[in-house]
Amino acid sequence: MYEFGDCGDRLTGYPEVMTPREVADALRVEVGTVVKWLSQGHIPAFQVGPKRTWRVFKSELYKYIQSNRNSWGVTSE
Repeated sequence: MYEFGDCGDRLTGYPEVMTPREVADALRVEVGTVVKWLSQGHIPAFQVGPKRTWRVFKSELYKYIQSNRNSWGVTSE
């Protein structure tokens, strides 16, 4: 599978396919912020069902966190 390391530890315990609420909880931001990022394509995601609700693969969220580590002020120490 994949290893999350230090920044990915915050994803431990979440399902493999996450809702915007779960993503928001993991990133400690508002749900509206996550939905905006999903709509703008910042985080790879897909929509399901007649209401077109967003879903995010945990592995893709981890890649997003990894690629944005420096902008969050996270170091690899």
